[in-house]
Amino acid sequence: MPFATTGDILTYYEDERPGPASARRGTPVVLIHGHSADLRLWEPQVPALLGDGWRVVRYDVRGHGRTSASATGYDWEHYLADLRGLLDHLRVERAHLAGISMGGAIALGFALEEPGRVASLALLDSALPGFAYSPRFEDDVERLREAVRADGPRAALERHWLTHPIFDGVHRHPEAFAALRRMVLDYPAADYLDEAEYARTGGRLAAPPEQPAIERLHEVQAPALVVVGELDLPDFRIIADILAENLPRARKLVVHDAGHLPSLERPEAVNPALLSFLRAVDG
Repeated sequence: MPFATTGDILTYYEDERPGPASARRGTPVVLIHGHSADLRLWEPQVPALLGDGWRVVRYDVRGHGRTSASATGYDWEHYLADLRGLLDHLRVERAHLAGISMGGAIALGFALEEPGRVASLALLDSALPGFAYSPRFEDDVERLREAVRADGPRAALERHWLTHPIFDGVHRHPEAFAALRRMVLDYPAADYLDEAEYARTGGRLAAPPEQPAIERLHEVQAPALVVVGELDLPDFRIIADILAENLPRARKLVVHDAGHLPSLERPEAVNPALLSFLRAVDG
């Protein structure tokens, strides 16, 4: 199995190449999944990307999938360092980054810290460090954390997370929801279980940097495709508006009849838009 040492953990990744060398495009695409999922979240996009000539790298974020849990933390600094370490391990100098939800925030943060290494950003229903989430959403996350500590990850995730409105859209697609459920129930939720780490980060799943990304969007020079499901939670629709209005080279795509995971719910709409965007950036 392919693992890279990134900081204090082993990061699991998959690095897939397209067919004939003559059809290959120059810049790899790195796919970053959302919280409580793993690299399988991108399964509907990988064949389309490979078929269009792209090298595709995807990995399990620390504490997810087959990547190690951490003894040192789960804040944005760690997530960005892991991505940097993986790219260094693969000797990838520059990449297109695509991220879903938390993965979008990781991609965005990396573009701020390592602008020369980011060819473009595709931000799908992205999170945004520094954004003030609604009290209801914050309370839901807090209740989930308490349930994980009381009942264990699998029972709590089944009862409190997979039934959350954030997944209402994917619930309407039985095969897609079954795939999501497998990922979520495999999530060990170590960042929820570590009481000391939770206290150290001030009661957040991932502590924001001193100057959060929301205050630095004007610095991002990479072209950005901002994707959001028409039926996603209001918080994430607002974030998409903020990104589209404040990233200097952004364009926005609203995926109709989709919730928080349009890439899983409606790949037939997301995949052509993603490929078109990547082709336009790579020339």
